[in-house]
Amino acid sequence: MCGFFGTFFGNQTLAKKMFSLQHRGPDGTNSFENKDVYFKHFRLAIIGNEKNAKQPMFSFDGSVGVVFNGEIYNYKELASSIGRKNLIEYGDTRVLVELLAKEGLSCFSKLNGMFSMAIYFKYQNEIVLLRDRFGIKPLFYKLHGNSIYFASEIKSLKKIFSDITFDNQKIINFLDNAEYPHFQDTFYKNIKQLQGGTYLKMNKNGFKIHKWFCLKEYFKNFNKNNLSFEGYEDLLKDSIQLRTRSDVPISLHYSAGTDSTALLLKLKEVYEDNIPINTFTMAYNELSIDESYLAEEYCKELNIKNHKVYLNANEVPHLAATVNQFQDEPYAGIPVIAYYKMNKFEKDLGYVVSLEGQGGDEGLGGYLYHIYLAAYDLYTSGSNNELLELILKNNNLNIKEVINQSEKLIENGFNVHTDLTDFKTSNNKLKFKKFYDWLTTIQVYDILINKIPRVLRFHDRVSMALGREIRFPLLDHRLITYGLALDVNLKYHQGYSKGPLRNIIKSELKNVYNQSKRSVVTPQTIWLKNELKTWAYERIELLNQKKIIPDKYFSSAQAFFSEKSSENSFKVWQLINLSFNFE
Repeated sequence: MCGFFGTFFGNQTLAKKMFSLQHRGPDGTNSFENKDVYFKHFRLAIIGNEKNAKQPMFSFDGSVGVVFNGEIYNYKELASSIGRKNLIEYGDTRVLVELLAKEGLSCFSKLNGMFSMAIYFKYQNEIVLLRDRFGIKPLFYKLHGNSIYFASEIKSLKKIFSDITFDNQKIINFLDNAEYPHFQDTFYKNIKQLQGGTYLKMNKNGFKIHKWFCLKEYFKNFNKNNLSFEGYEDLLKDSIQLRTRSDVPISLHYSAGTDSTALLLKLKEVYEDNIPINTFTMAYNELSIDESYLAEEYCKELNIKNHKVYLNANEVPHLAATVNQFQDEPYAGIPVIAYYKMNKFEKDLGYVVSLEGQGGDEGLGGYLYHIYLAAYDLYTSGSNNELLELILKNNNLNIKEVINQSEKLIENGFNVHTDLTDFKTSNNKLKFKKFYDWLTTIQVYDILINKIPRVLRFHDRVSMALGREIRFPLLDHRLITYGLALDVNLKYHQGYSKGPLRNIIKSELKNVYNQSKRSVVTPQTIWLKNELKTWAYERIELLNQKKIIPDKYFSSAQAFFSEKSSENSFKVWQLINLSFNFE
């Protein structure tokens, strides 16, 4: 896990002035340059010692050089596959660069990990920028004439180019529809992000972007009739074993929900009760919304140490400014700030790596609008009325509501909150053709476009601001696709969503087995109406004075403060958030 920036065919003197990414890699800095290429790398030491793992790193034959951000979890297996098992002593970057020298770009499909990288092929004098399958690790670039500049964070590029400003239409889309840019877009003009599962190749003849991983194509390799709970659990176990390879301590972020509880129990199984991991949970003093007691209760029952990390209202103004410096783009509010504080708490205790349960809802249909479409598919196909009735009963739904809301959801291009409130009518909404069925279609949407890309960005910037690494066992590409392809009878076993994960927890924590999906509950609305009201007014007024955003958005904020019944604080948070970006 690291950060890097550089240029190809660009002005190297200018490139060297990019904003430092030392926060991403506090354990070492190194660079490489020749007449056409410049790389600078900032290392966070997770696997391998400094002498053997220093980057930029060239293959032993000198043909390939790489700067790399992330982890190749299966580097030991890859070293064995090319008959060079001794390479594991040098760490995953050495295995990667020798694999590239031996097999070229065809080796990408063998990598299991999270990664972004810049690869220099010396003899061809060309560069390849690459991002992992789901875009877990970031990579941004700017084309400038016949040259390219690239970096792990937007701020590095902003430092040297004056034409990098917010795209006003993207800001309006965000305010109107809570819409975050998709695919290659960012909130900025003239800055692109490399999409997950793609690579950009550039030489003297120009550049071209290629797709190296397609989720829908990979999905076709899975035969639904051969999938089972046992198969899912075997993959999860392997994913955990790969993602607990580390030379530094590892912790687990634990919400006491289905995903993180299943992850915790499977960790316990992998380590046969000698689990070397402590859990950390976000907590608030507002008893009406705080659910950290559940994490404390479950961990006590499992004999695992749990740390509760409290966020207080008076900390928010300072932390909001700090987090904004690292996010570069608008982010989702109090949960991200709480997450930053938890990461800091862990780092102070010496935990450099954490496991996180992100991916269970997307891979196994856990959101409410997934449940609606699962029921809608069953109704329209008439394939399993018994399962349909169980889903309706367990989620307190009626079929007329399911039909109405599902058709509205499809018509609106899935442009709605996951709890099916506040449907959007944006002219920019995406339209989707059915892929296998509507449930699978919306899962793919959440994995590739909506939920996962946005949350991963929040996670990356918050953790890397403190020089920490977050790993996602449930986002292993094999596991995500297995869950996606799992038959609806197993995905919604006995009418409950996320069947494979609930099956894991059923034997040890029965009270978690049939609990409904819990939304992330924070005191954001309570605080903005009370303790943080004055601060919120001040921040919003600062933005208002800039006269950048139409007045109507400030009117909606006033309504939030004046109407006691208003519970949607996101409109207010959007303005507070933007006030920092336009300072």
